[in-house]
Amino acid sequence: MTNFQDPIVIFYDILAVVKFWHASYGVFLWEFFTTLDFEWSVIRGGRRYRWTIWIYSLTRISTLIVVITDLIEFSALGPINCQILGNFEFAFASLSIASASSLIMLRVIAVWIHNKIIVALATGIWVTNVAFLIHGTVRLQGLWRPEENVCVVPNSDITKFNVIVTFVSDITLLIVMLAGLLRLRMGGGGMLDLGRFLWKQGIIWISFAVAAGVPPVVFLILNLNEPFNFMFQIPALIALTIAATRIYRSLIHFSSEPYDFLTLLSSPYSRG
Repeated sequence: MTNFQDPIVIFYDILAVVKFWHASYGVFLWEFFTTLDFEWSVIRGGRRYRWTIWIYSLTRISTLIVVITDLIEFSALGPINCQILGNFEFAFASLSIASASSLIMLRVIAVWIHNKIIVALATGIWVTNVAFLIHGTVRLQGLWRPEENVCVVPNSDITKFNVIVTFVSDITLLIVMLAGLLRLRMGGGGMLDLGRFLWKQGIIWISFAVAAGVPPVVFLILNLNEPFNFMFQIPALIALTIAATRIYRSLIHFSSEPYDFLTLLSSPYSRG
């Protein structure tokens, strides 16, 4: 049976994490730069300005900062201040998760046509998630490990509750959104085509985000060693970012002509 606490095993696990994360960085950077035209179309006035574009951009930029920080850390040739770097990276990772979750939260509220109960539920879930993220950022510790020439987090188990709460929060929001999509799909009038579109788009990206969130939770509960505890967290963050921003772009693309999405949701036809 493999001893996951063996220094040699940990060394090779760290190498596996670095390779896996680099592959994830490549996916995100490709996604980021190939979709910059969306923001540019808003800046030059080719697309209608919506205040939610700031949350959308914040999600993407925060994740980009996390990726750049990781690349700097992996490129270090000597000891660095892992405490400062770790807190900096974790803060932006938390910001990315919070903003991505807020995009999903706003979409849930819109799909349910600002139903007061749904607004209270979604907001409460989001605030709880953010509170745990802040707690994790404050308590995070970072140390330089000269044997592997990398930064490590000796108290990586504190991220367990953050990851679990984030996963439960997002899956709850996504389930509520799915319920709203089903409600729209079974509706009639002018909302029928929109409901069908949301159904198709939601299934793809909801499945993607949920599937990516399962491995971090499983491995944190197993607590095999530090590398495995963190192996799937960055890929899950990137998956959540891609899912939330793609849902946002899809809905905006759909609603840009001839109607506005929020106008449709607030129309008399949407209320049955």
